[in-house]
Amino acid sequence: MIIKRIAAEQRVLFVMWVMFLVVFYLAAGYLASSNLYTDKVESEARHQERIDPHKTESGKTAPDYQRLNGEQNNSEQVKVGVYVDRIEAISTKETLWVVDFYLWFNWQGDNIKPGESFHVVDGEVLSKERIRFRDDGDSHYELYRVAARITKAFNIMRYPLDHHQLTIRIEENDLQWEQLQYVPDMEGTTYSSRVNIPGYMIYRSDLINKPHAYKSSRGDPLSPEAHKAVYSQLTYALSIKRPDWGLYFKMFQGLFAAVAIAFLAYLLAPASGDRIGLGVGAFFAAVANSYINLTELPGVGRVTLTDMVNGIGMITILLTLFGSILSSYLAEREGEVVSARLFDRGSLLVFLVGFVVVNVVIAFFAAF
Repeated sequence: MIIKRIAAEQRVLFVMWVMFLVVFYLAAGYLASSNLYTDKVESEARHQERIDPHKTESGKTAPDYQRLNGEQNNSEQVKVGVYVDRIEAISTKETLWVVDFYLWFNWQGDNIKPGESFHVVDGEVLSKERIRFRDDGDSHYELYRVAARITKAFNIMRYPLDHHQLTIRIEENDLQWEQLQYVPDMEGTTYSSRVNIPGYMIYRSDLINKPHAYKSSRGDPLSPEAHKAVYSQLTYALSIKRPDWGLYFKMFQGLFAAVAIAFLAYLLAPASGDRIGLGVGAFFAAVANSYINLTELPGVGRVTLTDMVNGIGMITILLTLFGSILSSYLAEREGEVVSARLFDRGSLLVFLVGFVVVNVVIAFFAAF
């Protein structure tokens, strides 16, 4: 073993150094993977809440479900369906996405006009065109083509191994829940095979209706002071995820190459002056890679997967520089060149195993 071949008085230094590296990689791997896994679980829970018609999303105003259920039979019922034709753009940095979709209404009676009184929640309708309508006695049908720009606060904690839920939320403007309720029309509700989201794949779609409560009566003088305005809201959700790890390796290939160059320094002579130069060059290459990656993301205060991988890579390079200094210190002592070479060999082994394992563990817990 390497430790037995190192001079006796240098073993303590070597053991302390190896223990420090092991503790660093264990701590970094545990903290990073646990935070990423927790975020993944919480994100999936939020997505499930969003498409559960009987639950209110965390942080949203909860309606009085008992009162609303009693009003269900007294309201106008409108069947609503959605067909997504095209997703024009999606930007995690600008926190928005643009979509073209068809929206149809089927209802009975002449008391309501749902096609004229809906809006897109958290979005701006760029265009709205009624392209088909039919009145068959008391039955009515309208089909609209809508283009909307929708605000979406993408969770970039696990970017570029992230998954998201894109939601089109259609809400009635004029009539409250006790007067009008949407009924999801599952027949025909889907998305076009032409829908293409660069870097993502759609793996699930859902259509649900739930009451959307506001914190107040929104200034309505005819409503009681404590009354919460509640409107019917139809949500069509597209769940998307990364189809592979292509973007992950594309983003970090520069960082991984820089770390590999830093490791090459341990193949040079212990007292070689080129070792420090390799490490310094590798560090600045890692900084440049980190800067490029951050320009693709919005400014957030959370430590993301991208920050974790970049940070561990840069700290690893700094530690290789410190290890080179220790090796040079051993080599300059009389008769300790052999111990310095063995120190380099042992350090390189720990660096390789630690860096590879911690990155695999982090990516695994973020993606699966």
